[in-house]
Amino acid sequence: MLRTLRVPFAVLIFLFILLPSFRADAGMVSVGLSIGQSAVRISSASVMTAADGAGKRHSIGSSAEFRAAGAGTVSAGNRSFRLPVTISGKAPLSFNGRRYRGTFRIISSGSGITLVNVLDLEEYLRGVLKMEINPAWPMEAVKAQAIVSRTYALRSMRQNNGKNGFDLRDSVLSQVYRGINAEDKRADQAISATRGIVVFHGGNLAFTPFHSDSGGATADVTAVWGGSMPYLRGVNEPYPPSSPNAQWEVHLSAAQVEDALRQAGADVGPLRDLRIGETDAFGRANTLVAVGARGTQTVKSHAFRMAAGSTVIKSTSFTITSRGGAPTPSMPLPLPSRTPPPAAGGGKDVPTSNTPMSAAEERQLTALTEQGVFNAEELMDMLLNPEKRKGYLIRALRTRRPETPSQPSVPSSPSGGFVFRGKGWGHGVGLSQWGAKTLAEKGWDHKKIIQFYFPGVTLGKM
Repeated sequence: MLRTLRVPFAVLIFLFILLPSFRADAGMVSVGLSIGQSAVRISSASVMTAADGAGKRHSIGSSAEFRAAGAGTVSAGNRSFRLPVTISGKAPLSFNGRRYRGTFRIISSGSGITLVNVLDLEEYLRGVLKMEINPAWPMEAVKAQAIVSRTYALRSMRQNNGKNGFDLRDSVLSQVYRGINAEDKRADQAISATRGIVVFHGGNLAFTPFHSDSGGATADVTAVWGGSMPYLRGVNEPYPPSSPNAQWEVHLSAAQVEDALRQAGADVGPLRDLRIGETDAFGRANTLVAVGARGTQTVKSHAFRMAAGSTVIKSTSFTITSRGGAPTPSMPLPLPSRTPPPAAGGGKDVPTSNTPMSAAEERQLTALTEQGVFNAEELMDMLLNPEKRKGYLIRALRTRRPETPSQPSVPSSPSGGFVFRGKGWGHGVGLSQWGAKTLAEKGWDHKKIIQFYFPGVTLGKM
């Protein structure tokens, strides 16, 4: 894909779907564990060996701290090593209190260094699955998650193609990965039973997003991220899931709603009314209509949810009630400071940069991501276009406001704020994990579960 083209987000998603199925070396995956740091300390229960960029092998004992030394080198103790450095041992390697299979690789990253874990894809999944689904759930649901996670990782690997020196991150930017610490016997069984199986559509690897609980019906990708994908349309679940978020309720003041609307691109001034606009066939809110002193605007429900906070408004399957002047039984939940989502067309306004990000910038981007500053659309745009990551960081730092207590709303706003009553948790696209659990309890196997949530796909070996 030509990186210089400025195309709408929907087109980017479409191109993402049409990418070739997998790389020739898809059996191995590289995961960035620590990005752009000045030093990393690693250890093992056995003596470790370091192979430097010149091919020389050195015994480095059972613990070593590698520090960036400039000019493509690192130092450990009184020795200097040319990058990249590959570290191996007879026992698993450890970093930041976690043990990992495979090998470590230290590479240059701006003025700092990055630590990468290189291992077999199936072993990578062993460190992922427990972080994404409860392995104690019915085995067919766990198998479905294993296949979806494997497919998601392969798609990401193919698109990223080792840029920045690794394929995936160990955080929500890819899939949460915690190495051996996260391994589980039942999760291992699901991975082994589905080894090499992935999801295809039209001969290519499918894009397989997942979420916690659909609330009874999944969302069409068009209403969330844009684009039109036949296997990412909304489906109505035949059985109600019994998740902790089957029903939820949150009270927001008018000022909080006004702030979220501004960040979602609908600045209508002092709010007079907020109502649901378009809904899908299952009643999920696709758009909201905001009426204020400055006029009326329509905004995507997903954009509003991400601006308000995905842990505040847990899904877009909700109703809205004005509280009028009634007293509030509890303090409204604070809204986190957010970067406004991109206008229609995704991140068209975000500049690209071929300049490598510094270690400090990498740390800032990671911190902002963990704080939930970027919405799902922005994260996807960064995944598809790594050269935009620096532009997103600059925009976030320029537009992110410090968190301050909400100011009292003006008299024209509904004095009691709004009550959002909803069901489910997550963006709603693709596989619903709690829904998969319920289907497995009803006797569905993993293949039937996946083909229900991704209509028209097939399962096959890599």
